[in-house]
Amino acid sequence: MSSLLPIAHGSIDGLGDVWNGVLHPLRSPAQCLVLLGLGLLAGQRFRFRAQILWFLTGAFGGLLQTQIPNLPELPISALCLLSASLGAAVALRKPISKPTGILIFATAGWILGWDSIPEPAPVFKIAKLLVGIWVGLGLILSNLANYAALCPRKAWCKIAFRILGSWITAISFLYLAFSLRGKI
Repeated sequence: MSSLLPIAHGSIDGLGDVWNGVLHPLRSPAQCLVLLGLGLLAGQRFRFRAQILWFLTGAFGGLLQTQIPNLPELPISALCLLSASLGAAVALRKPISKPTGILIFATAGWILGWDSIPEPAPVFKIAKLLVGIWVGLGLILSNLANYAALCPRKAWCKIAFRILGSWITAISFLYLAFSLRGKI
């Protein structure tokens, strides 16, 4: 009997390349934290369509960058620090200017795209996987932002968002600590 280790960026056998790509961001805890922070941050604002479009543009660039030969892997600390800062931004609930929001979302998309380096495979298989990842990132972020925006603007919802933001920050720092210790 052998123990199976969880693989954050593996593929699910029999699911197909596109669907494996769509589900790829959900198989990495660090990417989930970043997407949750972005979704809450976008949901706190009434208009977030431009930020999501810039996120998708950044993600497209990051996914294209994964095809550069000998590209180094993105350190997990980058994702942890990004999600911690997004959680802090949600918890603090400070106004963010539109250019700053666009920069945050485009950079986050680029980082999530860069973190999605596929295993070596035939070109067509990699292309289907990358398209699936791009679609998955967009669908997940759009859903999170829309659900967060549907929350009524009552005092308890604002408090709940701040609590979720602080939890994202705390979990990100714990994940960073465990990854630096080699436990993840």
